[in-house]
Amino acid sequence: MSANLPSLEEAEKLELTSEEFEKIKSLLDRHPNALELELFSRFWSEHASYKNSIKWLRTLPVKGGQVLVEAGDESAGAVDLGDGNACVFKVESHNSPCAIQPRLGAFTGLRVVMRDIVSMGAKPAAFLSSLRFGDGKRDTARWLFEEVAEGICEFERGFKVPIVGGETFFSRGYNTTPVVNNMAIGIVPRDSIISAKAQGDGNILLIVGARTGKDGVERGVFETDILAEIDTPPVSIDQMMDASVEKELFEAIQYLNKHVKLIGVQPIGTQGVAGAAVEMAARGKSGVHIDVEKVPQRQKGLEVKDILLSQTWGRVLVCIKPEELPKLKELIESLEVAMAVIGTVTDSNKVVCSYSGSVVAELPVGIAMLGDEAPEYEREYVENKEKAPGINLDIYDEPDHYPDVVKKMLSNLNVTSKSWLTSKFHKQNGDADDGDEYPSDAAFIDIQGSDKALTATMDCNSRYMKSDAFIGAQIAVAEAARNIVCAGGQPLALSDCLNFGNPHDPKVYGTFVDSVKGITKACKDFDVPVVSGNVSFYNQRSEDGQLKPITPTPVIGMIGVVADKKHHSTLSFKHKGDMIFLAGQSRNDVNSSEYASSILNIKKSAAPYYNAEEEIELQQVVALMIQKGLVRSVHDVSNGGLFFTLLESGIPLEFGFDITSDAEVRKEAFLFGESQSRVVVSVAPAKQDDFVDFMMETDVPFSILGHVTKGEVRIDDESFGYISELKEAFEQKLETWVEGE
Repeated sequence: MSANLPSLEEAEKLELTSEEFEKIKSLLDRHPNALELELFSRFWSEHASYKNSIKWLRTLPVKGGQVLVEAGDESAGAVDLGDGNACVFKVESHNSPCAIQPRLGAFTGLRVVMRDIVSMGAKPAAFLSSLRFGDGKRDTARWLFEEVAEGICEFERGFKVPIVGGETFFSRGYNTTPVVNNMAIGIVPRDSIISAKAQGDGNILLIVGARTGKDGVERGVFETDILAEIDTPPVSIDQMMDASVEKELFEAIQYLNKHVKLIGVQPIGTQGVAGAAVEMAARGKSGVHIDVEKVPQRQKGLEVKDILLSQTWGRVLVCIKPEELPKLKELIESLEVAMAVIGTVTDSNKVVCSYSGSVVAELPVGIAMLGDEAPEYEREYVENKEKAPGINLDIYDEPDHYPDVVKKMLSNLNVTSKSWLTSKFHKQNGDADDGDEYPSDAAFIDIQGSDKALTATMDCNSRYMKSDAFIGAQIAVAEAARNIVCAGGQPLALSDCLNFGNPHDPKVYGTFVDSVKGITKACKDFDVPVVSGNVSFYNQRSEDGQLKPITPTPVIGMIGVVADKKHHSTLSFKHKGDMIFLAGQSRNDVNSSEYASSILNIKKSAAPYYNAEEEIELQQVVALMIQKGLVRSVHDVSNGGLFFTLLESGIPLEFGFDITSDAEVRKEAFLFGESQSRVVVSVAPAKQDDFVDFMMETDVPFSILGHVTKGEVRIDDESFGYISELKEAFEQKLETWVEGE
């Protein structure tokens, strides 16, 4: 090891605190060398160690009857689907890279989350994306949106796995700093899930995939993979946007999983080969010896640090028994991926790295995330006791002409269609009836060879988070579960992505704590465990020359299972004359609604009404009415309120609706309020009596709204025009905005 030992000043340049520097010396029982200090700096970064969030993440419910892999145990979580199948899924963020190079960042964001599920043996089935951009009036927001959208589409086209759903939101709370979260969903036979461990003294460690280059070695941990400075030989943008490496690696892992007894497979991410080795050894309660010079290299002149910390994409570490090596070599040689034996498993509980016969670094395995020796901090936080006030509609005049209100709201990017974006995606998988003609509240993902299907959704209303993080986070979970139920599924588990500002800001950290508490409560309410996730801190936007935190954004990615595909329900009105019912209670509440923002110009108010008991009961009743075949369409009331729920139900097949408002509720609240726990259903006339009898036996309030029309939209005998005209305005807004009109 080098005699030139680094100082505290050098440690601080690597963003290690004096306390962490002392802890490193204590763990090693000596002074670290320069390479070891670099490794600790990468492993103990916020992104890698979750040192500022792990205390609260431990409070999340992670256990459940269907959970096969709990949060933190492997690269992603897994749940049992029955019939011998399992679902592996995870949500990841890629925010900072998308602020710098949005197209490349978005492409890489899908690449990163995909490798976590692929490394566990899963066949990718679908992606979903949750996107947030700045004020739609800003050209920056338009540019970022276009570039991110194109990056996502390019990965989808290259990897040939469909984007099946998600959400897009615009707000000044994300000016200059987009939030780009992706969920990858894969299916794998239950008995074929691969662990990410290195285990068994004398077993061998291989690297499989792309050759290593100097990618991301000198960059901040948030600017990962593809955005890193790449030395000679130059890598073109076309090469960077090439998903063939991932496709080849996926095929290699699938092939090996069938023909070789794999002990463990670990994706190589932002902590490089060294970090992947530490994680594998920690999971296997073992040690690893790495011969650094044996790592296949893409370019000449790489230093030891470059090889160990490179973020070159498309690589995994594989642990096998020595006797499996000939078979593995034979299989790999038939594929277009590199392979090399780079180390052995030991029983030392250390990761030892050598180069040219000399030890260059020696680290205990307990320093990995969730390890006993990893840092864990309890940050100071301030509870938000000054809640935003509710909106008193009594002090506002009722609109004179509601069609004009609708026209104005149709200029709001947050309530209008995202079809411009979704039309760029490949047609989602599944049966013919599950395509664009019959959309659902949650995406529908076919499970080949099974009568079951998956449903998936991503949810978080940023307006509610600004008002009350504790309630807003609960609503995010509740709405995700509601969407799954409305699509005919049963919620199984979730993966969260917690996007916040600087954790050292007590107010920011207070919203983070409130959000985790809200998610925890809602997960217990709906019996839905957290099986994987991600925390993204330090998301800050620039406003008037000052750095401010983004709007708190805990995105919930949830999956559910449809027990029988015939119970998959959709949101489209399907027949003229069908009766339209509202399950749930309308209220005089426009708090934190798009109506309040667009029409009343109130940008912050109390969160909308939410009661967990009412929500639980509603979801149970909706699930039953679908199973009993009482309804033709099901669509929950959410962003934009009841009017936009009805509009979205009418648009797919161009049916209108004729409804009567509730005389007990202010009309603007009835049409545009976003109070929770409401679902719109359409019922065939022949089943109307059965539906009413069914609802009368429940405790869920319900009311008849009206009926489906051939095409005209009427409310309280006033015409709002025809569905074809409203559809055009609803679907063209995003396109005209992108084009700058």
